[in-house]
Amino acid sequence: MTRLLSAQGLIQAVLRRTNLLMAGKRVAIVGDAPPGLATRLRAMGAHPGSSVEEADLVFGEGVQPAALKPGAVVVGSVRCGVLGVTQARQDVLRVNLGGGDADVYVVSVPC
Repeated sequence: MTRLLSAQGLIQAVLRRTNLLMAGKRVAIVGDAPPGLATRLRAMGAHPGSSVEEADLVFGEGVQPAALKPGAVVVGSVRCGVLGVTQARQDVLRVNLGGGDADVYVVSVPC
């Protein structure tokens, strides 16, 4: 995860690219994250501290896609070994995990 973006800048970049609302989302933070990210997410109504397996939104690098629930959004990168990658919208990739609706979404944010 990049240290050049502030927590608020990272959240705003994700919201612009995905059109998501943070309220009620279960969020997992994996590895290196900007200081204050969990606090900002909590202020927007999200629930940080979830495990990767149950999270709606995951901030982190090198996340194993098979561990994610279908429909999850990853901010960062996922490990290789996925079946299909297509572009869902600008700066958002749809990663097919091979099982019908088993897709996760990967959002790229500026460094």
